[in-house]
Amino acid sequence: MRTASRTAEHVALFRALETRRRDRLFADTYATRFLPARYRWLVRAAAVPPVGHGIARLIDHLHPDGPRMSAIARTRLIDDLLADAEPEQVLILGAGYDSRAHRLPRIPTTYEVDHPATQEAKRRLVADTPHVHYIAADLNDENLADVLTKAGFPSRCTAVVWEGVTNYLTDAAVDRTLRDLTKTTAPGSTVILTYVDRAALRADTTWHRTVADVGEPWTFGLHPAEVGDYLTERGLDLVGDLSTRDAAIRYHRSDPAADFYRIAWAVVG
Repeated sequence: MRTASRTAEHVALFRALETRRRDRLFADTYATRFLPARYRWLVRAAAVPPVGHGIARLIDHLHPDGPRMSAIARTRLIDDLLADAEPEQVLILGAGYDSRAHRLPRIPTTYEVDHPATQEAKRRLVADTPHVHYIAADLNDENLADVLTKAGFPSRCTAVVWEGVTNYLTDAAVDRTLRDLTKTTAPGSTVILTYVDRAALRADTTWHRTVADVGEPWTFGLHPAEVGDYLTERGLDLVGDLSTRDAAIRYHRSDPAADFYRIAWAVVG
């Protein structure tokens, strides 16, 4: 049986460390709950500012391609995009250890779709609440439209968050899922997704090696210059597309972040 995602644990660690900073870009008090014991002591130590900054610098030194700041910048940017969208409901695909349904104020009814193993691990750690609905599915093998229909997902103006997922799927799964989103959400809905630049997909960096070593290699990417046309073919109009490096700069952070890891947002036509 598949265990909970290791990369989801890493991202939760980065969010937990960010939450301990005085100049934090967001507060995620749930992130520590998702961490194994080997990481929790780091988070406790990070409560002392010099130690916290030292831990961040060590992570960035070991992974100079910037996975820590990339995760932090994309989290804050997506939080802001969600607030701007003012949706009737939120749909989080491949939710992992995302805690937005619990930590963001006034977030509407939220549907979380994820692999059963990761979802089960998460639900053991976060109390069920009436406005959060869990849908177990593997989007590499299952059709999103069918999954949502069976779950009674309503066709309303929706903000879709697809964070940290597409790079682990097949070309066919990404294509099918985007087309399904245009069928199952109302016109004007917002789709926020992250992706990696296809040119960097097989680069030899510590980030690439780390995800491969834990059995979660990157398998999908897009060329940024072609994202607009790619989304248009699937019924979406591109609104914006930023690298995580540019997002970090937007929030006045000079920590290393990747230019090949990107956040795009589009509107259902």
